[in-house]
Amino acid sequence: MRIFLWLVGGLSVGAGIVSIALFGFQQPAGDVATSFAIYGYDALPDLQIMPLGYAGFLMVLTGAALMIRSNATAWKETGGY
Repeated sequence: MRIFLWLVGGLSVGAGIVSIALFGFQQPAGDVATSFAIYGYDALPDLQIMPLGYAGFLMVLTGAALMIRSNATAWKETGGY
C-alpha cells in the first residue's frame, strides 16, 4: 500500500506542476510579447489564475499529502534512521 501511495502521490505532484506551469496562469492580452503591443506594458499586474491552475495547486497538495502519509511510519522500519 505504501508503494501505491508513493506512486500516486508522485504522479499527482508531477502532473500538478506541469498543469500549473503550462496552463495555470494567463494574461488578458495573451503572450507577454503581444501585451506590449496592446497595453503598452507587460500586463503582469493583470495576471490571472486559470481553473487548471487551481486544479494544479490541488493536485500538488493532494500528492504531497499522500507522500507524507506513506512515509509517516517509515522511521519505525529503519530503527530511526
